[in-house]
Amino acid sequence: MVVGDEKDFPYRSGPQITRFFKSCGLAFQHNGETRWRWTYDRLVELSAGPAAPGLPSDDLCKVISRLFEPDDFARAKENTQALHPADVNKAVETFNGLFKKHEIVASLDSAGRCFLKSAGTGASSESYAQQARPLSQEDLEQRRQLAAYLDRVSEDEFIEKVLVPLFQGLGFRRVSPTGHRDKSLEYGKDLWMKFQLPTGHWLYFCAQVKKDKIDSNNASGQRNVGTVLSQARMAFDHPIFDPEANTKVLLDHLFIISAKEITKAAKSWLAEQLDASQRRQIIFMGRDEMLDHAARILRGHKIEKPLAVLSDEDIPF
Repeated sequence: MVVGDEKDFPYRSGPQITRFFKSCGLAFQHNGETRWRWTYDRLVELSAGPAAPGLPSDDLCKVISRLFEPDDFARAKENTQALHPADVNKAVETFNGLFKKHEIVASLDSAGRCFLKSAGTGASSESYAQQARPLSQEDLEQRRQLAAYLDRVSEDEFIEKVLVPLFQGLGFRRVSPTGHRDKSLEYGKDLWMKFQLPTGHWLYFCAQVKKDKIDSNNASGQRNVGTVLSQARMAFDHPIFDPEANTKVLLDHLFIISAKEITKAAKSWLAEQLDASQRRQIIFMGRDEMLDHAARILRGHKIEKPLAVLSDEDIPF
């Protein structure tokens, strides 16, 4: 497929194969070796790299996504001397037919970009690609709408309608909000989830979520960081029950998330109060970082009505 000997894929000469890999950020140089054999060996090398659960290695995901670049197929169609016609939709069908037994499915988005999804784990290369790319105009508009929505919703709505789909889109499993109806059973955990490593092992995460600014400055009148600390300690002290494993497990990492801001003073104070092992388990996510992630991951969830007339039932995420 990479070299283009397969029907429906653009043909690539040796120099074109080198350019193809360089466009994927890979410094491979073809020097006249048999095209398919040399390319096969490079792909085997890449398959040994780190990978999301159920997906090929990160580098292979880049190669496969680049394999269906619309411009390559457009140029191949214009080439009257091509050995065979190139058709991106048929090429995707061919790929999916070959990788069906591995439960890996390739699909094209509205812009013609290719992403992979594991039918087994639900992991998608789209979520990992979205984290690194700059925000588009559509992303920025979604970010603005999300920011306006956060300014007027409750903490539970923030968790259930924004954070739950966000973490699901990032590849976490069993993303479960605890809610605030029964504080005695929450144990400092507004949200819990798990993430599978390439080895098959699981890491367990919880989130302590605040709608308001997290600050330790007395002058601000919002010295709520003490509450965050007590809830963080509670989260570390109480295990999580995983119904899939039918056992209690210890927390690996704790997200501290604010719909507004987590000040540097609050972060420093928390770091001073927690022991070294607990500090390494804390992950801070303030408003800007959270909105940047959500704008990419939740871009497909369009808000059809103007924000001024939206009700809770109108928010699709």
